[in-house]
Amino acid sequence: MSGAGGTKSIIGIRSEKNSSKKSAKATYLSRNELAAELKLYADRYEHAPVAHITLDRSGVIRAINLTGAKMLGVERDSLVGRPFAELFSETSRPPLAEFFERLLASNESSSCNALLSDAGNALQQLRIEAIPCRDGSEIQLALIGITESEKAAKALQISEARYRGLFEAAKDGIMIVDAGTGEIYDVNPFLMEMLGYQRDEMVGMLLWEVPPLTPLAASETEFAVLQHRDYLHNDDLRLVTRDGRSVTVEVVVTGYRIDRSKVLQFNIRDITVRKNAEEALLKSEEQCRTIVSNINEYVYSVRFEDGDIKSIYHSPKCLDITGYSPEDYYRDPLLWFTMIHEEDRNQVVQFLNSIFAGEDQDPIRHRIVHKDGSIRWILNNCAVQRTRKANRVTISRLDGFILDITDIKRAEENIFFLAHHDPLTKLPNRSTLYARIEDVLKVAQKTHTSVALLFLDIDGFKQINDSMGHDVGDRLLQSVARKLGDCTRSCDAVARLGGDEFVVVLWDCGVSETTVVAEKIIHAGFPLQGTNIIVTPSIGISIYPEDGRDYLSLLKHADIAMYHAKKGGGNNFQFFTHKLNEMANQRFALESELRHALERDEFVLHYQPKVDLATGHFSSMEALIRWQHPVHGLMMPEHFIQTAEDSGLLHQISKWIIPTVCRQIRQWHQQGLGQVSAAVNLSASFFQHRDFEETIEASLLETGIPPESLELELTEATIMSDPQRVLGSMAAMKALGLQLSIDDFGTGYSSLSYLKKLPVDKLKIDQSFIRNIARDNDNAAVVRAVISIGRSMQLKVIAEGVENASQLAWLQAEGSEEAQGYYFSRPVPVQKMTALLREKANFLHNPRGRVQARQF
Repeated sequence: MSGAGGTKSIIGIRSEKNSSKKSAKATYLSRNELAAELKLYADRYEHAPVAHITLDRSGVIRAINLTGAKMLGVERDSLVGRPFAELFSETSRPPLAEFFERLLASNESSSCNALLSDAGNALQQLRIEAIPCRDGSEIQLALIGITESEKAAKALQISEARYRGLFEAAKDGIMIVDAGTGEIYDVNPFLMEMLGYQRDEMVGMLLWEVPPLTPLAASETEFAVLQHRDYLHNDDLRLVTRDGRSVTVEVVVTGYRIDRSKVLQFNIRDITVRKNAEEALLKSEEQCRTIVSNINEYVYSVRFEDGDIKSIYHSPKCLDITGYSPEDYYRDPLLWFTMIHEEDRNQVVQFLNSIFAGEDQDPIRHRIVHKDGSIRWILNNCAVQRTRKANRVTISRLDGFILDITDIKRAEENIFFLAHHDPLTKLPNRSTLYARIEDVLKVAQKTHTSVALLFLDIDGFKQINDSMGHDVGDRLLQSVARKLGDCTRSCDAVARLGGDEFVVVLWDCGVSETTVVAEKIIHAGFPLQGTNIIVTPSIGISIYPEDGRDYLSLLKHADIAMYHAKKGGGNNFQFFTHKLNEMANQRFALESELRHALERDEFVLHYQPKVDLATGHFSSMEALIRWQHPVHGLMMPEHFIQTAEDSGLLHQISKWIIPTVCRQIRQWHQQGLGQVSAAVNLSASFFQHRDFEETIEASLLETGIPPESLELELTEATIMSDPQRVLGSMAAMKALGLQLSIDDFGTGYSSLSYLKKLPVDKLKIDQSFIRNIARDNDNAAVVRAVISIGRSMQLKVIAEGVENASQLAWLQAEGSEEAQGYYFSRPVPVQKMTALLREKANFLHNPRGRVQARQF
């Protein structure tokens, strides 16, 4: 079968011309002659010097000559019908498949190399010549074994490529120069980058014609010296690059022959960094020698010889640290040991014994007696050197340094003090108090002794700080610390928690003894230096074990009692009771509910009209907050505002009120109810907050209402809390076009001279002056004065708290312009205020106000 296949293959690949000739000849040959000729061609095919294989389109072997079977090292019978690709290594199969796909697609002859698999003993590397036949249904292959010379040529090619790769990638500059002429044959990229030249600017040039290379050979004469050298090394040569940089290089020149000509290979290494490092090292060594003579440490070295100690070196610093000169130590090597403080001598001896025994030791701190008799703290560190004599190892030298740490030691003691004490008052701080009181309570528990804890807060301290300056506040705190020390015993403890809060711990004191001490502190007072003012405290008291068995409980309960003492007006003391605790819990619960109220939108605004006393109609209104509590119903502000302010929630509530009022004004404007305006009473904390102005501007921008529709009311206390800052904020609000008024005027401490500086439009007379105005001459005098001030300064005056006709008549008679109070209307919800605006009621002639007073 393989033979027949081979014959058919030979006939198939003959040229068309030869085929026609043989066909003509066969016409005249006998059968035997024809068979003999066919056998001749079959033998030529079978034993051809080249392996011939026929594949079908799918790559299966259909015919192969004996040369091919022998080359592949496999019996021919087992090859026919087998996929050709199986004969090759795994790595050769994918590229071989791609080769046949391209061959059939192009229908043109092609060739490739492939590696046989390890099965059999055939040649490992083959060259495949292939041509598609019979319209691509067959592929004729010729396999040629690659000879040793081809392998050698390939290896040489690979070696040259590898050398070229190394040449191109080398991190040293490499240059090849003709030794006879000095012509540059080649340069690598690193040298080009180092010098700033391109390859074509150097290759073909003579060595001395390239400026940076002139230090290698400046002329043909100098180059002639290199021509006959096979090796040259220069480790300190400076080249100047194209951009003017100076580069220190190490140059190695090697001569060798290529074919019949000699070349010089220049290996040029940039050693600028190394040279700089070496120079820096030399400079550093010089500096070290200078430093050893001038550093703060006293450096010493002593030698041990035959049981004796000899001084080798003592730096000049020994005179400053110990008072003795190097010469003193050279004369008496044991002088240093005599200076060690008596109490520290054993510590130093143990340290040296450990060092001599070969143990690693950290430097030690100990005291020495200076020559002048003063005590110095030093840091002492040393190490030993050992030598071996015969089989014995001995200590030959002791080297070390001594640092004077007297100032450091004092600083550490100061730091320790500051870590446990308040730096301003020098009293124990919070952490120290906690540690001490825990010890006190343990003893009290064992001995069944009472302990009192007084929590003290200075009344009005923030106002003193803000108005008179922090330096005055600091001096006051120091005065308080001294007074508390005067009022207590040595067995008691006084500490500053922070700010204006102090704690006093009284040992073995019950209620009666504690009362005496608390009254003593209250009556002593704290004079404010440079003034006639006596500052007072508020004190809360808890007793161990009745009010708590640990420090935190006692402190918490004393804090609760102090809060109620301050709520009572200050300048008094309160003992903790369970009733106070309940009130504190209620306050905490209220604070928690207030936070939820903001989240759940439980706050509402009611509005109270301001009446023009000349016409009886609306002049404006005031927005007043209410809390629609889910359990307790509508709550008035006096039940929650103080708690909101104490907890810091009032700021968030105020940020809700401003845009809500502006949106309501916009709604009334859109309903055609005229140019309605509303006033909002602001707390000092919100007015002084950094985002106050931003909140006002954002609300005006969002709603688009005229700025004069919004009126801000500030109390005298708010204005005087920080006059300069408040004045700046008021000026900013006035620049926006808002109306400003002073609420509760007459109850504060603002001066008339300061009032003139304020950009206000209205004064509101506090209702405490209106309440008994008809019968109280003093109140009447105050109201007349305020009306007169307003008239003279062209400010509107509003009387608040008008509840009856007699008050109204008196105000009208005195020329008051506006009024507000239950006589006209109680604060009402938005819907009812909208109805009043629609009615355009006259509050002077219509008894609506009195009817409303009964309704609401």
